[in-house]
Amino acid sequence: MQLLQPAGEKAFRHTLAFFAAAFLLFYMVCPVAPQRWNDLYVAYGRGAVFAMAGIYFFVCRLRGRLEVRLVVYYTIWVFLTRLLNTDFYLQNELDLVISRILCCVILPVGLLLEPQERLRLLDVLAVFAGIYYFITALLGLYAAIFGVYFYIPPEGVVFGINDKSLFYSNFVYIMAWATNRTISAVWFYLAWCMMIYAFLRTRRTALRIPIVLAFFVFYLALAFCRCRNIKVAVSLNVAMLLFLWGQTLLRKKKTGLRIALLCAVLLLSIPAVYKSFDVMTSASAALYNALDPDIERTADAFMGDEYIEDTKDGQDFADTRDLKTSLSNLSNRREIYASAIPTFREDPLRLLIGKYSSKIMLIPNKYQSYPYWHMHNYLLQVLMLTGIPGFLLVLAFSVLLVWHAVRLFFSAAPAVIKTLVLPISGILFYGMFEIIIFTESADMRALTDFRELFFFLLAGIVLAYSGEFPSAVGRRESGA
Repeated sequence: MQLLQPAGEKAFRHTLAFFAAAFLLFYMVCPVAPQRWNDLYVAYGRGAVFAMAGIYFFVCRLRGRLEVRLVVYYTIWVFLTRLLNTDFYLQNELDLVISRILCCVILPVGLLLEPQERLRLLDVLAVFAGIYYFITALLGLYAAIFGVYFYIPPEGVVFGINDKSLFYSNFVYIMAWATNRTISAVWFYLAWCMMIYAFLRTRRTALRIPIVLAFFVFYLALAFCRCRNIKVAVSLNVAMLLFLWGQTLLRKKKTGLRIALLCAVLLLSIPAVYKSFDVMTSASAALYNALDPDIERTADAFMGDEYIEDTKDGQDFADTRDLKTSLSNLSNRREIYASAIPTFREDPLRLLIGKYSSKIMLIPNKYQSYPYWHMHNYLLQVLMLTGIPGFLLVLAFSVLLVWHAVRLFFSAAPAVIKTLVLPISGILFYGMFEIIIFTESADMRALTDFRELFFFLLAGIVLAYSGEFPSAVGRRESGA
């Protein structure tokens, strides 16, 4: 359906693309100066969100693909549940509603753009976000490896473990821009995925060299973030890349042998990649001990007693958590998920209209050994926030997105486009154990962030490409 005349439609597409890129970059720098960022958001950001939404809905209204309409309906339901929870004037959750509006108008951008326009938009974001997170990774690695902390102007946001950390730790990890390591892990993960895209996108060796360097730095940063969910996501993504490479390499082999070899490579690659993060941290420790730098480890004063005892003879940068224990109880997530049942027994109305964001955990915390801040699962968090109607809308969108992502991955699309499936799969996997999409950012300096906005932009692009390339299975069946 043509919504506008060709010239107007092009201007419409480019306007939305500009807004999307501007918002991604705007939210990306929020951790650098959160107070100044908030002032800009209150003065101009809210108006810009409504401007973008006004332009989009004036032209498209509620038309569009089912996936887009599901997210729009979810946004409307979030607004209605705030009213049903007596926030009649949105004095409490205005920014939550605005963040949902922003996500639902960024999602269709990829669907509206032409194929080459999508890639050009990703090129711009890969350059700016790649440079920004490369610098962030270097600063974070310096603080973690050398055991120091320092403050970055203009607001003195901290890098490194210091007295403002939440608890004493027995292992070294990255603290970047004063945020949780599991949040910064997603920054570096998305940047890592973008380097894979950028490497395949360019054919120039001169450009590929810095891309490979950045790829390595992000990989090392992921190792020091100690986020096991993201390490599993990376392991799965590498297996997916090996699958793509193996399909091409073994194309002339017999089908049975090809499948057996690919399965063997995949089964071996996942634990090998996961273990490689320990190899990276161990190698960093060996290099650190060999250099024996004359730098006072100021951050060690805020480490736990076990860490001090283990590092008397030198650093090992080991993760001291017991993986078997963590797997057995899902890193305490089992009791978090189990607390949902008594919560709904005490507050059954929540199943219909949800709850205020600030009150979601009041009842669940009574059934948990530690006062967790959220439900550590994006679907369960949506259920707590918006009830069953919102949960069903998000679940339907998630299922459809996974279906189209799988279809694109096994389609006849070029490898560079198939790599866009990697971050989609990683974010959805991460979201099964954390909150990142559809509710609010766990960072709390903004109710959405670069991670969520980039996910929705990529989701729209993946949905668009999924319908533009024929299925590889269909081509074989037709004798193509």
